[in-house]
Amino acid sequence: MRIAINAALLGNRHTGVGKHVVGLIQSLTCQGHEVVVYGSSPFIPRGAGVTQEETPQWIAFDAGRFAGWLRMLWNVFVLPIRIKGSNIDVIVSQNAEGALWGSVPQVMVVHDLIPLFYPEEAPRLGSYYRRFLPLVLKHSAAVVTVSQHTRRDLLLHYKLDRASVHVAYNGLAEGPANSDVEATASLPTGPYFLFVGTFSPRKNLQTVIRAFAKVQDRVRESLLIVAYPDKWASACFGLADELGVRNRIIHRHGLTVGEMSRAYAGATALYLLSEYEGFGFPPLEAMVAGTPAVVSDSTALAEVVGDAAIKIGAHDIVAASETMMRLSADSAYGEKFSQLGMQRATSFTWSSAGSTIGEILSGIVRSRDDKSQLTRAPQ
Repeated sequence: MRIAINAALLGNRHTGVGKHVVGLIQSLTCQGHEVVVYGSSPFIPRGAGVTQEETPQWIAFDAGRFAGWLRMLWNVFVLPIRIKGSNIDVIVSQNAEGALWGSVPQVMVVHDLIPLFYPEEAPRLGSYYRRFLPLVLKHSAAVVTVSQHTRRDLLLHYKLDRASVHVAYNGLAEGPANSDVEATASLPTGPYFLFVGTFSPRKNLQTVIRAFAKVQDRVRESLLIVAYPDKWASACFGLADELGVRNRIIHRHGLTVGEMSRAYAGATALYLLSEYEGFGFPPLEAMVAGTPAVVSDSTALAEVVGDAAIKIGAHDIVAASETMMRLSADSAYGEKFSQLGMQRATSFTWSSAGSTIGEILSGIVRSRDDKSQLTRAPQ
């Protein structure tokens, strides 16, 4: 098949959606499909089987406050025209953003419904998810989600045929990442607990900081926060100042893949106590590195980690602090979840995800061709 990937939203930052796009492209080309990628991000893979069609950089998600609305207009009015006549069999659109018309069947990948549940995190997308997304979903031949949790949310909040909504779990990059020589200077020299995400209240970093403050005198670890600065960062650092732990917190952002690999591998444990996630890459990336993960016991995080991570209530400060003390002092306890995590992580591969999505795409193309033949059959 000749498959188009709508990656216009990808920018210059590493994101979960970006990892999905890269993994999907690589998997589909390994299956022998030809992939045409509409996007301008530097992370888009190059090589055999991949053709890149440049899109305006000013519509990428990190291009400014109006980029989302400009991208919506581009998806509606420009993308269908660019695809027309290009011999594309099917197009895969990402992150609930896609076209409303066109001659090519569309498959929509929905990673989460954050703008619907947390409008303060994406205030300009709330109305899109309420009013426009239903139209995009109606125009899609199938919908793919990255967890059962997101699938349930979709079916609960949108009128969709259950048979048309599929689950294909994200995969992890195969093989070890190259570790940068300079990475040592960017990371703590002593033991540390790790948080990877954003400062959004949904990520619940403040619970991690409060738990760390309760045990700061009883653990050797510092707290490494890897997150781009945003409008909520000052509140988190203000809390750290108030609780007297700011000098034990290290903040980094924009780390390379190699630096992130070392950050995961060097941590005593990863903490991600989010109130809501559509999938959640950081726990799996920690687990594949042999680092125990501590996650909230709800939403997609609990689904993804299974029994291979420590699960506690998202706002349970006492439980979070107790796990910090135990993981810091009891190496056997940490080793148990290190082994369980590495084993669990092996089940999340891009080969599996790409095969599942490839089968969905093939079925849609066959169905379209069958209908076309019936239409053209002599009467």
